[in-house]
Amino acid sequence: MSIVGCVIVVLTVLFVSVKIETNNTKNRIHSTMEYIKDQYSMYNSFNEAVEARSLVRMVEKVQQTARNFKTDKQALEKEYLDGNRDYNFILTYLDLLLKSGENEKYADVKREYVKQFPVDSLLNPQIWELGAEYIQHPSTEEYQFVLKHLNEFGQRGFDRYDLEWTLAINAYYQISDIIKTGFKTQNQDTVAKLKKQLKDLEVTLNNPVKNFPEYLAYVRIEESYLNRDTEELIYRLIYLGEHHLVKSLDWTKEWLNYTIDHLENKQLIQRCLDYLYQAQQANEIGNDWIVTNCYNVLAKGYAKLGDQNKANEYTQKAKQIDEQNKERLKDF
Repeated sequence: MSIVGCVIVVLTVLFVSVKIETNNTKNRIHSTMEYIKDQYSMYNSFNEAVEARSLVRMVEKVQQTARNFKTDKQALEKEYLDGNRDYNFILTYLDLLLKSGENEKYADVKREYVKQFPVDSLLNPQIWELGAEYIQHPSTEEYQFVLKHLNEFGQRGFDRYDLEWTLAINAYYQISDIIKTGFKTQNQDTVAKLKKQLKDLEVTLNNPVKNFPEYLAYVRIEESYLNRDTEELIYRLIYLGEHHLVKSLDWTKEWLNYTIDHLENKQLIQRCLDYLYQAQQANEIGNDWIVTNCYNVLAKGYAKLGDQNKANEYTQKAKQIDEQNKERLKDF
């Protein structure tokens, strides 16, 4: 056999061998892929079965918890109606009412329990835990008791700073409600009620508690506003404001808007405008958030004084501030 023939035979054998091996490899790969698909399918089926069983167990557990909860609730309600007023029992019952969303019943049970004790029981930390929320309004007996016994609470280990803060913030909430209602109403019966509330608050705020002096200033100003005494209103507002006792520019804006509408004394109007402008500038300096916009009130004041150039200037400024506030809200 020639050399060329030998080479051809060898190449043929190699080609056939390679083809056979390639086919074998393809078959092994195909078999492997089929195996993997089968295993994946089995794994998914197994997972689905496990998840289904877990879901069933979870549903059963929730149902059992609901049944237990209902049973506990019925038992506790019966015990409460039978007269159990033990402190720990009441806490447990209140917790259950809260979790079941029975907020009105929760409040009734809590209030009934606390009211069976004299008000000085608030000095007891356990009673305080349940009764502290009843100092939220200055007119309540609990609020006034805490106010008059701050030193004694301090001696019992209560944090006086926290107590004063609670008293102050709840007084502020009432003042805020009175002032906002006063801006909206013209009803004389409502105005009479607001005046009565202010008189009561005035007595409360004459106690030495942090922030009470500032809130007393608001009461004095609002009294003048509700009495429609414009000159007294402006003198009180500017005097107290210059002594840093009036911090709300929103309320200041409304009070001065009213005085400008009802004043005829040009000197007093100018004094109002000067004070409001300074307050507006102080509000804008370093303020990268929403700015209280008093420029329309300033424009109205200068128009009343006959200074149309200033009025136009502040009208444009009011529009700029409105646009600025809108952009800042968008960014937020």
